Amino acid sequence: MVVLAASICTKSGKAIVSRQFIEMTRSRIEGLLASFPKLMGNSDQHTFVETENVRYVYQPLDDLFLVLVTNKNSNILQDIDTLHLFARVVSETCRQFDEREIQRHAFDLLSVFDEVIALGYRESVTLPQIRTIVEMESHEERIQLEIEKNKEKEAKDELKRKAKQIEMMKREQKKSGFSGSISGMSGFGNKFGGNGSGGYGPSSGGYGPGSMGGSGGSGGFRTQGYPDSGSSYADDRTYSSSPSFGSSATPQRPSSGKGMQLGKKAKDMSLLEEIKSDEGIQELSGTAQASAVGPAAGAQSSASQESVHVSVTEKIAATFNRDGGLQNLEIKGDMTLRVSDPDSSRLRLIMQLMPDSSVQYKTHPNVDKSLFSSDAVIAMKDQSRPFPTNTSLGLLKWRYASRDDSLCPLLITCWPSPTGHGACDVNIEYELQNTNLELHDVVISIPYPGGAPPKIGDLEGHYNINRAAHTLEWQLPLVDRSNASGVLEFSVQSEDVDGFYPIKVNFFSPRLICAVAVADIQTTDSGSPVQFSKETSLTVEDYSVV
Repeated sequence: MVVLAASICTKSGKAIVSRQFIEMTRSRIEGLLASFPKLMGNSDQHTFVETENVRYVYQPLDDLFLVLVTNKNSNILQDIDTLHLFARVVSETCRQFDEREIQRHAFDLLSVFDEVIALGYRESVTLPQIRTIVEMESHEERIQLEIEKNKEKEAKDELKRKAKQIEMMKREQKKSGFSGSISGMSGFGNKFGGNGSGGYGPSSGGYGPGSMGGSGGSGGFRTQGYPDSGSSYADDRTYSSSPSFGSSATPQRPSSGKGMQLGKKAKDMSLLEEIKSDEGIQELSGTAQASAVGPAAGAQSSASQESVHVSVTEKIAATFNRDGGLQNLEIKGDMTLRVSDPDSSRLRLIMQLMPDSSVQYKTHPNVDKSLFSSDAVIAMKDQSRPFPTNTSLGLLKWRYASRDDSLCPLLITCWPSPTGHGACDVNIEYELQNTNLELHDVVISIPYPGGAPPKIGDLEGHYNINRAAHTLEWQLPLVDRSNASGVLEFSVQSEDVDGFYPIKVNFFSPRLICAVAVADIQTTDSGSPVQFSKETSLTVEDYSVV
């Protein structure tokens, strides 16, 4: 097919935006669009009209028309499909279909039209590809912007640090009395020596041309009959009043004023503490630091570890289709042992395993595999050898793959409903499959099509809109039997039902799916029970609806 032009015009045939894909004069396209309303019948239900030379394929946009002008040899089915694609990109670019809104986004519309049609022929592109091309996001540009932001932040921090350092220097000078000596000697010099060039005063070796003037007041001193009470150095130094030249000064006591000292650790710490007090920065306690790095770290730090500690972790990867069916489910587990007391290192672990033959277990090479297979006991091959101390040793790994969706902790269902007016109403529903599980920090990330952010309706929990990634993040602090299901409702200015996928889910749970646990730990010598601590965690490797 050959598309001659794509235009948005009024009902009277006035062109608002028009893009010609072949050489055509302005008067020619204006004449074609002006004759277009006269060709439509009032009772005509078709979306195209024909003349002797061209065909008009059109779609109403409220009080406007989106018109494709093609030749009569083009495929009418392809023309209609192209028209629908044009309508979808126009609805994403403009929030309303009026003349002012179309003119305001005219440049954007022309850019989009050029991505759909090239030299009169339809390009093999989809709506998501057009959206990506028009946004023109550059990974290198984002990196460069981040570098510039970091440089600006470092420059501001450096300015603050230097300002604090100068302020500290001034405070240290005041404490040592350095500024007082300068002001006192300046007045003394102005009285007796003017600018300091004609006065005599005590020098470092006795009497000689001194620096008693206004500019010569560096370093306070005291002479008999002229005490300078404003100088700390004046209190610590006493010079001989003998008028003989070249005579040496009397022995001096070491100065008690230390002045400003740089490079000292104590001073650095005091500077840091002062900056914290001025900026209102508070130290994080151990509990606050643990909670700041996430629930998994908080649970680990809060657990009181014994000299024998067992850690069991699982990672889940699940993919669902849009109809709610499970495509694949894979669970990977890992168990580690840490012994901190050498006297408690000769051990055997009695395991509690999931009663399913499809679970694949793999033990450490130094573990007795036959004993594990027959009695579910983990022990060293050589019973006389102890477990290594002060190191986390991986003893057991397992893998479980299934197509049974009842094992999945959370089911996510998306219900997009196009309104027929360039918008779409969406309902996102979650359902907790196993009510014995407790899912913490659940985040359901839903991409949304269109340029405008979604309008949120009813929801449980909280939400966050990531404009850069075009995603809506539904946040639920805890999902358990008390809120085993919930719904999020929102609407977007787009009818692209494929634009809401893939949906990503992330969560953390202190309970496992495969129920692998250590039932008891005994010594290999006497079989007496050993006190131990344990922690379990379930995290998400990949959990998505595609």
